[in-house]
Amino acid sequence: MAIECPECGRQYDVTLFQFGNAVDCDCGAVIRLENGKLRSDFPSPVPKPGRIPHDRGGPIAEEEEPACGEEESETPLDPEIVDMEPVELPIDGTLDLHAFAPSDVKDLVPDYLDACREKGIRRVRIIHGKGTGELMRTVHAILKKCPGIESFDLADVWEGGSGATIVRLNS
Repeated sequence: MAIECPECGRQYDVTLFQFGNAVDCDCGAVIRLENGKLRSDFPSPVPKPGRIPHDRGGPIAEEEEPACGEEESETPLDPEIVDMEPVELPIDGTLDLHAFAPSDVKDLVPDYLDACREKGIRRVRIIHGKGTGELMRTVHAILKKCPGIESFDLADVWEGGSGATIVRLNS
């Protein structure tokens, strides 16, 4: 399913808007879903944390990562994003991790698999992307520890190849 920018008509995958994320469109509009309704506005030129530009796979960091040994500071949350209603994640047997922060994956994957099991879905495709392979390794490490998994392996080429993992759940 696609969400269309009301300003320029560019289309974005609905999963980009999960958990209150907003998308920065090429036309300069910031697109978000609020209470199930589409909203766009033109913000200041400085991106805020939690906004996803259309060409990136995750939220924009406010600052660079801390150097090794430095403590990570807590990034203040944008009140516009915090006040947004969460978008319900469809439980349909496909989980696309592109719309989520890497820190959410450790809790998200087991919860999603449990929800699939409750709905009787026994074959789940987790899309982690190809990239550096770090997210794939994280997903596989999580799956190795999850109870109730019969097997998992990389998807066939027509289902995403090395960019997706197929999980078979126990009955």
